[in-house]
Amino acid sequence: MKLCAPAKQLFLTEKADFLELNHGTHKTIYQQGRARYIDVDWKTPVLPPGDVIVSYHNFEETPNLEAILKILQMKHPKAHFYKIATMATSTLDSLRMLEFLKRHPGIIGLCMGDLGTITRICAPIFQVPMMYAPLVEEDKNAPGQLLVDQLCEIYQFRALNSETKIYGLIGDPVFRSIGHLFHNDAFRKAEKNAVYVKMVVKSDELAEFFETVKKLPFAGLSVTAPLKEAVLPYVDVLDPEAKAMGAVNTLTFKDGQVYGANTDGNAAVDVLGNVKNKTVVVLGAGGSARAIGYSAHQRGGKVVIVNRTSSKAEQLARHLGCNWSEKIPSYDILVNATTSPMPVLTENIQEGRTVMDIALDETEFLKTAREKHCRCLDGFPMYFQQAAAQQAIWTYPLL
Repeated sequence: MKLCAPAKQLFLTEKADFLELNHGTHKTIYQQGRARYIDVDWKTPVLPPGDVIVSYHNFEETPNLEAILKILQMKHPKAHFYKIATMATSTLDSLRMLEFLKRHPGIIGLCMGDLGTITRICAPIFQVPMMYAPLVEEDKNAPGQLLVDQLCEIYQFRALNSETKIYGLIGDPVFRSIGHLFHNDAFRKAEKNAVYVKMVVKSDELAEFFETVKKLPFAGLSVTAPLKEAVLPYVDVLDPEAKAMGAVNTLTFKDGQVYGANTDGNAAVDVLGNVKNKTVVVLGAGGSARAIGYSAHQRGGKVVIVNRTSSKAEQLARHLGCNWSEKIPSYDILVNATTSPMPVLTENIQEGRTVMDIALDETEFLKTAREKHCRCLDGFPMYFQQAAAQQAIWTYPLL
């Protein structure tokens, strides 16, 4: 797998295998200072002499890829490589591109845009002969590009191959997640042939998403909001705790089946410490609230669910066998399991209590709690605990 870096002038570098110079009507790709390929638009009537890359770009959508390839092959049968770059309007477009590349090894294929970044990262897995990555930010010439250093240092790009397993995060949004940093580093330290990517997936895309990933070398997924409950119909074997919670944050693909588990609840309560006989108020009624409420209740905590929609709080409390309230009662521990940076009024944060926010950044909720001399916990300790548990599930599946 070769890396090609766009450049404004020719120079030698060990970081990239090729340098690409744009001449307007065509591009020249240099290897060790010598011209190696000529890259021309597919509409060029006659190909120049030498090894030619015939390129198709679509900056609006990802059309029928098989049809595009057929047109390129018919128009320019003697091309050295065919390059197909399309705009990803959803993660589903990127998965279709990867499925297409699986059927056609040797094609330079990628999706542009932030939703297409996974096609750049995973290119070596599908035997794409060349991928484009700038050396510095100012040389980026297409949306969704990662720098050479990012590809190689975070994703171990040069070590990826046709045997690499793909793991990832699904949800919306995913941009704040540090999963790509934690899990890829864990894979590197364990010398595991795997890569972890982040994918924006919406609830109404799940059916097509699961249909497609089963055709690709995916081995596991992390699940974040708002999909922790929505993925349940696509799980074949559900861990008893995840079933009791009614939410999943970890998926494993094995022998044609999807296994579901949840590492959120135990991770959160491990960080909180002893909750036995303590009143634990959980804000929210989504997947994270389900997991944390369940685990705290199982460990003897007096759990109270509070949600802005009271009917959802009541429904979750009945499911977990705990209490719910329209107003925030006196508590020992207050957990913000919502996506709101300030889900309660200032006066609802009581002096000197333990307060947790599952968000990874410093929220207004935590800032206010600090001013009230609370023991404050952000989402980082919980994240590392639950992510480590995911690694254990993927490495030593017990299901």
